[in-house]
Amino acid sequence: MQEILRQSIICIVAWVEKNRKISNSIGELTICHWKRGSSERKIGEIVNVSKSTVHNIISKYKTKSVKNRPRAGRPRRFTEHEERWIVRKITCNPKASAVKLTLKAQQRFNKSANPETVRNILRKYNFHGQVARKKPFLSKAHRRVRLEFAKSYIKMPLEFWNSVYL
Repeated sequence: MQEILRQSIICIVAWVEKNRKISNSIGELTICHWKRGSSERKIGEIVNVSKSTVHNIISKYKTKSVKNRPRAGRPRRFTEHEERWIVRKITCNPKASAVKLTLKAQQRFNKSANPETVRNILRKYNFHGQVARKKPFLSKAHRRVRLEFAKSYIKMPLEFWNSVYL
């Protein structure tokens, strides 16, 4: 049991090391040792990263800088968690407008946003700007005509109702 637990911890640590960014100081330290003539394996042991990571840092240095560059593209206004909150609100009240939903999101998350941003989020989750169909209004005249129609059939004999197809 302890062996399985130890292996799973090693896997988790390896996954974290694999998916993290290498800090600029580690990159500079790696290049410093590489310029002195140390092997990639020895540098990996000193800096506490794998040999392949050291190799990638060195090849990155040969072509361009070692420093982490900023990601391309505009940063997201809302996180995925906040987007799901917006979708949940529209699911509870489908007739809510994007403007009102934007105001609620601004109050909840303390972020300024445009109603178009909320509409884009809703479109992303397949909620398109369609207004629900309104139930037809029955006026007093409509009610009177319907009651007359029902009363005209109330005294029909049983043979008539047997001939009606449903």
